[in-house]
Amino acid sequence: MKAAGAAGIVGLAGCTGGGGGGNGGNGGSSAGSSGSGTTTIQFWTLFAGGDGEAMKAMVDQFNSEHDSIQVERQRQPFAEYYDKLFTAMTGGNAPDLAVFHTTELQRFVQAMQPLGDLLSSGAGDQYVSSIWDQTQYEGSRVALPLDTHPNGLYYNKDIFEEAGLDPESPPTSFSELQEAAGTIESETDKLAFSPDPYNLYQVRQFIAWLRGRGGTFLSDDKTSAEFGDAHGTALGEFYGNITGEWNWDEADATENRGTKAFRSGDLAMTINGTWYFGVLQQQDFGWGMAKPFVGPGQEVDLTWANSHTLGVPAGTDKAQAATEVAEWLTQNSLTWGTDAGHLPAASGVLESDELQSATVWDMTLSTYNEMAQNGALAYMPSTENNQDYQRPVNKALQQIYSDQATAADAIPSAAEQVTNNLQG
Repeated sequence: MKAAGAAGIVGLAGCTGGGGGGNGGNGGSSAGSSGSGTTTIQFWTLFAGGDGEAMKAMVDQFNSEHDSIQVERQRQPFAEYYDKLFTAMTGGNAPDLAVFHTTELQRFVQAMQPLGDLLSSGAGDQYVSSIWDQTQYEGSRVALPLDTHPNGLYYNKDIFEEAGLDPESPPTSFSELQEAAGTIESETDKLAFSPDPYNLYQVRQFIAWLRGRGGTFLSDDKTSAEFGDAHGTALGEFYGNITGEWNWDEADATENRGTKAFRSGDLAMTINGTWYFGVLQQQDFGWGMAKPFVGPGQEVDLTWANSHTLGVPAGTDKAQAATEVAEWLTQNSLTWGTDAGHLPAASGVLESDELQSATVWDMTLSTYNEMAQNGALAYMPSTENNQDYQRPVNKALQQIYSDQATAADAIPSAAEQVTNNLQG
């Protein structure tokens, strides 16, 4: 079934893309060269802010060091990226190279170029083995890992001092989180804790904490939700208590409210990813980062993680050159670590003196690296449409957080909706 699906999508791409006649997008660059023996690679990314600047610097470096291949980077809006990419890949206008989160691979894999025969000899040995393994799709190599970007616990040291807490001793467990957040709530006028400062991605850490307490999110075959049980409901109650019984945060799930509060110095602790390093470098308060194993009932230490990978859409006539670009960018990713704050997937970069002597290493990456080495990273399921589970869970947790629903009602209802979506 999978092979037939791949042939169908690739066939569609080849047909509507005009065969060998170029793709019509921004000058028809898929024709293969800029006209002087130089192959031009159209590269789609979704990176903005510090991530965007870091990727721009890496592409600029590649272009300055290569004559036969040049990369044209096109940034697509984050919120629209995957829908645009899916339309392009199924409509014959695919770029030659694109960014794919690991959790999105299942949706696109049938229209991606397998990289096995295109990679240089021993390419797999250049990456951290645990990240290399996490970024395969059912044993097939269709994309190269650029990084892993897990969640951590970020905290405001100034607020800790104001509350009389040791700013060098952030919480390491649920009981310590309760103690610290309770003290902050009683001793300061600051908000104590938000598990998702954007109020958009609650499902991420929910899944990690659910697994950490022994729960199961989806069935092994990913056809039904398993989180509508006592584990899921108990974790949902935790989200409700944060804004209810414990008064650690406002009962308000407005988009980005938490990150605005943290950046303005009004929120003491939050859960966020590697990319927050660049943001917090611009703040004028003392801050720290710790392992986010602070969910209730944790038996195994897990945190949400994902990886950016670079893949080659099927149908391009520049697959070899695009793969060469992907290898170079993922293996020359020092800037991706030092400036964007992500944990590079290339072992040579990760172990380099340049990275390990950088500020970001002491502030965040050494802790993230320790979690990665200890197997504490929890990747979310990759399904044909991840919104089938992300949207219902996010909605349920937002309702619980804003006191519009109870966990006892919202979590089982979300699980039923996810199962319907997966089986629909």
